[in-house]
Amino acid sequence: MHINNTFPTNPSCLQGLRVLLVDNDVNFCNSLTPMLQSYGVKVQAAFLGEQALEIFVQWQPDVLLSDISSPNEDGYALIHQVRTLTGERGKVVPAIALTGTVTEDMYQHALLAGFSLCFAKPIVIDDFVAVLGILAIANNPHPHAN
Repeated sequence: MHINNTFPTNPSCLQGLRVLLVDNDVNFCNSLTPMLQSYGVKVQAAFLGEQALEIFVQWQPDVLLSDISSPNEDGYALIHQVRTLTGERGKVVPAIALTGTVTEDMYQHALLAGFSLCFAKPIVIDDFVAVLGILAIANNPHPHAN
């Protein structure tokens, strides 16, 4: 954390962070993408289903953001597929479940399914960016050691 437990307005740990945003709400994707990009985050948007898993495999994001409820396929199926893939490769990608309402049961179900965290929509961008910064640091604590 930084002085007064606040993050700088443009944390350097977010520069170049690759985030795959999976949601069926085009308006949500279109509003969150530029907000994240303003912090230096690289965002790729996808819909639940085959497209999301294909993009995940090809693009290899640092963080996965996925809606957990969808009319056709839910984020639980996606996280199961992702965890199976990443388990085979040995790299666990942090995943944040996105939903309209977070209840204790839903939060626990999301964690048990393989998500790292659960966030309610609409997202408070400052809080969300702080969490992304923590995930980025936790997954790459020595970014300049390579």
